[in-house]
Amino acid sequence: MRSLIALLLFFSFFLSCQSRFQKIAPISIPPKEFDLGKGIKAILVPSELSFITSKGKLLEFDLKEPFLSAAKGEQIVGYRKATFKIKDRIQYFCNEQSLENISLESGSLLIQGKLSGEGCETKYSIRFTAKENSNLEWKVEISHPDLNRSYIRFKSDEEEAIYGLGEQFSHLNLKGKKPFLFSEEQGVGRGDQPITWGAELLEGAGGNEYSTYTPIPFFFTSKNRGFHFEHSAYSVFDFEEDPEIRIEIREKGFTVNSWKAENPKEILRLYTQKTGRFPLLPDWAYGTWLGIQGGKEIVLQRIEEARKAGNPITALWIQDWVGQRKTSFGSQLWWKWFPDETRYPEWTKFVKDLNSQGIKVLGYINPMLATEGPLYEEAVQKNYLVKNKEGKDYIVQTAGFPAGLLDLSNPKTRIWIKTVIQENLIGKGLSGWMADFGEWLPTDAVLFSGESAELYHNRYPVEWARLNREAIQEARKEGEIVFFTRAGFSNSNRYSTLFWAGDQMVSWGKNDGIASSLVGILSGGLSGLSLNHSDIGGYTTIPSPIKDYFRSKELFLRWAELNVFSPVFRTHEGNRPLQNHQPYSDQKTIREFARYGKMHIALKEYMKFLNKEASEVGLPILRPLVLSYPNDPNTRDLQNEFLVGEDLLVLPVLEKGEDSVKGYLPEGEWEHVWTGTSYKGGTWIEVDSPLGSPAVFLRKKGDWYERLKSALLPLKRIPRSSEPESSPLKKKENPSKKMILFSVG
Repeated sequence: MRSLIALLLFFSFFLSCQSRFQKIAPISIPPKEFDLGKGIKAILVPSELSFITSKGKLLEFDLKEPFLSAAKGEQIVGYRKATFKIKDRIQYFCNEQSLENISLESGSLLIQGKLSGEGCETKYSIRFTAKENSNLEWKVEISHPDLNRSYIRFKSDEEEAIYGLGEQFSHLNLKGKKPFLFSEEQGVGRGDQPITWGAELLEGAGGNEYSTYTPIPFFFTSKNRGFHFEHSAYSVFDFEEDPEIRIEIREKGFTVNSWKAENPKEILRLYTQKTGRFPLLPDWAYGTWLGIQGGKEIVLQRIEEARKAGNPITALWIQDWVGQRKTSFGSQLWWKWFPDETRYPEWTKFVKDLNSQGIKVLGYINPMLATEGPLYEEAVQKNYLVKNKEGKDYIVQTAGFPAGLLDLSNPKTRIWIKTVIQENLIGKGLSGWMADFGEWLPTDAVLFSGESAELYHNRYPVEWARLNREAIQEARKEGEIVFFTRAGFSNSNRYSTLFWAGDQMVSWGKNDGIASSLVGILSGGLSGLSLNHSDIGGYTTIPSPIKDYFRSKELFLRWAELNVFSPVFRTHEGNRPLQNHQPYSDQKTIREFARYGKMHIALKEYMKFLNKEASEVGLPILRPLVLSYPNDPNTRDLQNEFLVGEDLLVLPVLEKGEDSVKGYLPEGEWEHVWTGTSYKGGTWIEVDSPLGSPAVFLRKKGDWYERLKSALLPLKRIPRSSEPESSPLKKKENPSKKMILFSVG
């Protein structure tokens, strides 16, 4: 029955989409060329309006049909633990378009006309202005004050691949897809079964292929053109119809910055020049970040075990520095934002002692307060929390307990929580923290500023990051402290110091497991999130009558192997630490994880070089092959392998029980790090990749070839024949291959 209802709703929505563009009444203008300056021209013919730059065609509107329409609508929103079920009820459409004027005005091309429909009429204007670097800015203005939906469409090549839109965890190439952009919890399962079905049934929290913490309304295409839509509303980017792109924005009017460039790297440079770039990480950030909790004695014991095995621990991430509570979801924190001196006696001395050993200490904070404790009481008294429609504090139900959400639109709230950060985090010795959440603002909340919560919702995680960055800057600790965020929107890359990919399942699932974390990082990198990483081993751990989702030893080690090549190498125990395999679960894991830590820090100078490049030109550290080899048709859909910079290529094992991996090598000559075997580019290969020997290749003529080879080769696994049968390092049996066992090293 639920499936039938969903199908009927979809069909109804589909029909409504078709009616959003009805007909156009064109103006009678002979073919004409308009020079906008800056190397951009507009060419008008009876059936088309095109914008041409010195680097080629940027934008085309089909004048035989409407390319702009508007409507009045109302969102029907279901909200549960930052999972949103949103339907749009349209009251009327202005879906007929007329063109009444196309002319140059003050150097800009101005289009004016009317939009009309049953019971609907409004004037509109679109102003196209040429900027530097083949940047065409266009502003859409709709006159009628009641209209709050805008629709635009323009031409697309049928073979045009499309990338970006923030962290997309299921798809890299979005051609043929229809993502919606709204910051929310990514969901549990996102299509992987049976967990999605169970999460949806019990909590309405299964998610889908487009749910994400960090949607960003920016994309670029294989035609080397990029588009950034400047708005904050819920939006839909429809790439399903091959010949065109359709975009719906639930806001009245919008601004677009579009670019035409020689290659996608240049588009990213121009886009991040406008929206911001990540700073340099401090030197300590390139070692192992050990995510441990449980109190002072346990933490010190785990550090000692890891360091004795040779793991280069440079950071201790203690999320339970504020204390820990048990809930139905597992181990949760006390959201009170000051040290728990019971779990960590003499906190300040504890931090200083670790600092003296070369280990920085990081904590945790989010923009909510549990409904207990002195900070919550103060926030209530001073009206620092968002309100509901009755004017009362909006209390949300989190995974285990209620909490109030800080109103970041209130300047006094911002000053207050920055003071808390400066005194209780920075002032207590922390060198960084997870700045969690940001996607929880209900759309029916009432804000201090009077702004619509529907429009502020996507901005909230950006403002949360901005606030954290300002607290660091005001404390004069810029460049010394790192905070990492998971939620965001446009301009997050201006304020965050680091991203992480959020709460993936502790699974091999393609939509919400190890593979999805990589796709999210790669797509985010194509949207300006150049510094990103994931929790080693995943986070979400769920017992179930049908299937338990607990972290296995194999999954932990494969995920650690993958994250060796991330800018930050950080573990997370997950929400049920006792059910998950951990970096300290047994001696063999401790030794193997230490070897991965050595491998990661061996890449330190290369990572620092790439970090500098990211801060200067906006290129991501982890890159899908299409970014560097855009003219190779074999790279356009690759999302399970990646480049680190330009000189290191990784084919990770992302499936359970596999000890070999298939992948594509782009043009050039590539050398397998561990065997020294050279491969000619432009070919598909399959290579052995037993645990501990990831399939890593170096570009033989790359600038970093010799240095990377010298750094990694000493960590080559040494064969031995004494590996126990139960070891996950043993290759799986294959009658066609000789059994080879590998030592831990």
